[in-house]
Amino acid sequence: MTTSDPVAAHTFSELVFSDMARYRPGEKASWLRVIARLPTLPGMIASVILRAQQCLYRSGRVRLATVLRTVSTVVLSADFGPGMTVGTGLMMPHPIGVNIGYGLVIGDNVTFAAGVTAAARYYDRTGEQDFATICDGAIIGAHAVLVGGVRIGVNAMVGANSVVLSDVPDNAVVMGVPARRIGTRDTDADTEAAAS
Repeated sequence: MTTSDPVAAHTFSELVFSDMARYRPGEKASWLRVIARLPTLPGMIASVILRAQQCLYRSGRVRLATVLRTVSTVVLSADFGPGMTVGTGLMMPHPIGVNIGYGLVIGDNVTFAAGVTAAARYYDRTGEQDFATICDGAIIGAHAVLVGGVRIGVNAMVGANSVVLSDVPDNAVVMGVPARRIGTRDTDADTEAAAS
């Protein structure tokens, strides 16, 4: 997990370009290329909105960040609560229905499928709510639900439609309701497959 605040270390452009690199590896990053990809990559639209919201919130412009929350809901049917900490290289190929809370912490090179929800455990209580921490390289499957302050480990994978109620170890594959470990990601094989 990245220990430094990714927004403090990177500009808005760097964050958007890091997300673009996940969709088009090896393509030179520029705003012209990002704009050209927006009509065909809804995940890049989500990225631009989320990164703008993230930077506005960190600079103290909370009201504008909240306006962008409404924009993402109307344009993408995705709800991004202002105040998240999101690392570089976020990929949301199908952002429709993604609902992620204001206290969420996301590492680098994380992938969300459609309909992912990261929610507080109890909404009827006042005060601080616990949100998930998603470590570097994690993949969250379609319509998975992360409940409360769970930790999704480095390179872990959460299967589609799973409900995660407890921490997921590094490199684990979990699935089900409630989510249970069903295997381990072989990161060496994943790396070799990506290289070929």
